[in-house]
Amino acid sequence: MRAKGSITQLVRKARPGYILGEDGCLVAFDEFALEGLDPRELSIGDWVEYEELDRTEGRRASRIKPLIQRAEE
Repeated sequence: MRAKGSITQLVRKARPGYILGEDGCLVAFDEFALEGLDPRELSIGDWVEYEELDRTEGRRASRIKPLIQRAEE
């Protein structure tokens, strides 16, 4: 099942990024979860759709996709 949330922290070096899910919980993600997206294209506050991995090792997102494409600047 796909979930939605907003980016609250971006991936930086060895540190994960975080998504605040619609359920109010933080979900971690790394660059591999971005499915071809350049991490530099994401900003804090961007809404994304994602799948959540098995929770036995904590909440982690995979297959992240932006919900709204920004206009070219």
